[in-house]
This record gives sequence, structure tokens and C-alpha cells, in this order.
Amino acid sequence: MIRLAIHGGAGELDDSVDTSEQRAALRRIAAEGLQMLKDGASSVDAVERLVLRLEECPLFNAGIGAVLNRDGAPELDAAIMDGRDRRCGAVAGARRARSPIHLARTIMERSPHVMFQGEGADAANVELGLDSVDPEYFIIELRRRQLRKAQQHNVVVLDHDSAFGTVGAVALDADGHLAAATSTGGLTNKLPGRVGDTPIIGAGTFADDRSAAVSCTGTGEVFIRVGVGFEIDARMRYAGSSLVDAGARTLDDVSKLGGRGGFISIDRHGNIAMPFNSAAMFRAWVGDDGEIGVAVGAD
Repeated sequence: MIRLAIHGGAGELDDSVDTSEQRAALRRIAAEGLQMLKDGASSVDAVERLVLRLEECPLFNAGIGAVLNRDGAPELDAAIMDGRDRRCGAVAGARRARSPIHLARTIMERSPHVMFQGEGADAANVELGLDSVDPEYFIIELRRRQLRKAQQHNVVVLDHDSAFGTVGAVALDADGHLAAATSTGGLTNKLPGRVGDTPIIGAGTFADDRSAAVSCTGTGEVFIRVGVGFEIDARMRYAGSSLVDAGARTLDDVSKLGGRGGFISIDRHGNIAMPFNSAAMFRAWVGDDGEIGVAVGAD
């Protein structure tokens, strides 16, 4: 049994917005991940590849096309977790790592540490022999326009309020192992150094073979306060809740604190839950029938 789900962020999307490009990208990327799992790839390999492809796609807020901070610079966060033994790796505020999710994976496998931030993350990228780029590599004109608009109104724009936000993937491989990965540029016009839930293990990214794999998108500060990933895990393992029930109750906690967004999740039995409390969440999945599904709103 193999399962996967990916997301391209949650948002308050206007019905008039054409999402055909995003839907096509999600379907194409999900198809690549599905083929990997069919060919025997591990869940960790699959989620890294899926998120890498999403980072490379300028339609989403991660890697190329990431939003910009108050100074007009990208600061990139990412995390990955292996459900077999809860190994994990994360980066926060990276500016020069060509692929934040690949850096997170490499930290997980080749470093005694779990997380690097800021200049330390970029230094680790060099030390580990990975590709570095000029920060301009990530910047597209759309994000410059969004930053100018946000600064004119003196606001910080939450990633879920833009059409396309944080990206993530969860997977269950043929050996029954779970994994999760998430990557983001964060918030438009954020203060330099701000870190959201994405690289926080147990908040925006979590995987444990005993329960579920989870990747979140939304109001990062609230998702950290709730500890969304671990909250779902705790409800499942200690209260005996199903994935769907644990996810619904956890999202209700997020809503009560004023948070918006959602998450994708898969449990050890292959059940998939993708709840959200925003108008839309860009997502694709492979379920019981082995077919790829793609959706944006409640459709």
C-alpha cells in the first residue's frame, strides 16, 4: 500500500482566480512522486523529491518564487522528518541554499544537529557540499510587487492570504513507513529573522510510524502555539482518536486561537485527511483507488 499527498498552501482565494496552472503543476508533481513510490522509493525520498519540485515551481511560496521580507530578501524555511525513527532536519532563514529541503534532508542524515538558522544554515549548506546560489535566484517580479503593496499599506501579509503559500508533502511507502516535508518563504514584508511553524518539528512538520505524517500551511504563529503535528500524534496515540477526528479537533484548536490554514496528513493505515478552515487549500493526493486527485476549494 502506498499513499501520498502534497499541498501548495492554503488561502482566502477569490473564485475568479484562474488556478489551472497550479492544478496542473500539482498533478504533474504528484505523478512523479507516485511513480517513485511504485518503483520502491522510500517515503523520505518521495517527500524530499516532491517538495524539491514544488520549490522549483515559481507558482508557490517556496524556493523560486518565495515571498520577500521587509528588506526585500528571501528567507527560506524547511523541514523533513522520517517516521521510522523520528530523525529530522530543519533550516530557518536560509538565503543561499539552492534547495532548502535538500539541505534539511542532508542535515538529518549527515549532521549531529537537527536545525540550523540564518547564516549558520547557509554555512552548513557550504560545509555539507551542497549548491549555493545568490539570493536573487529565488526572486520573481510578482513577489517584488506584493512587497511594495504590503509596504504601502504597512502590513505583514500572511502566507495563507496570498493565493499560493507554503508547500509540503506526506507519504506512506510500500514498507509501511511515513515521512513528511515542508518548505516556505514565510510572510510577505515579515521582519528579518521571523520564523514560522514550517521548520518547527512537531508544529508545521511531523512524522511518526506509530501515528501519522503531517505537513501544515497557514498562520504559523498559531500553528506553533497549538503544536499541530504533535497534537495530532498525541490524540491518536494517547486518546485512540482516528486521523480524521484528531485532525478535526486540532484544526478546531487552531480556529479558536484565530488561526487560518490547514494541513495534509496520512496515517499508518493509509487514511488521508486534508482539513482546512480557509477558503481554499491547493492539494493533490493518491488514495485507495491509486488515482491522482487535485482540488483547491471544498471540491
